[in-house]
Amino acid sequence: MGSSTYRPPARTMEVVINKYVVKLKYCYTCKMFRPPRTSHCSVCDNCVEVRSPCPWVGNCVGKRNYRYFYAFILSLSFLTAFIFACVVTHLTLRSQRDGFLTTLKTTPARYPSALVICFFSVWSILGLSGFHTYLVASNLTTNEDSTRGWCGSW
Repeated sequence: MGSSTYRPPARTMEVVINKYVVKLKYCYTCKMFRPPRTSHCSVCDNCVEVRSPCPWVGNCVGKRNYRYFYAFILSLSFLTAFIFACVVTHLTLRSQRDGFLTTLKTTPARYPSALVICFFSVWSILGLSGFHTYLVASNLTTNEDSTRGWCGSW
């Protein structure tokens, strides 16, 4: 029987910050007390403050790089909406000159595929940027929003 002198730290620790008591949780993987609004990411194996991992960019989106991620999805939303509008405008103008069916017959793969791809991309990317605009406006993280539930109570 060997005596082990290692004792894991307490699971939580209370700290006073600006006259408020804040409960910090211990992360056994990172071996540190996590700051508030931080969660451990199983993808990058680090504690990420404020935000969560994003499978679309293949990176954890945290406090330091969230503004770049948000700017990226907003610009991507504008780009896909612009491309969709340009394809529709070009198809409409060319259809007025040659006729709709003639335009589709002369370029059978270009317009329908571009319209379908842009249509679904616009809705998914606009939905993602709309969701993150909601998160920014309500000062929530993705994890906080998903654990909050539909009724809005913790």
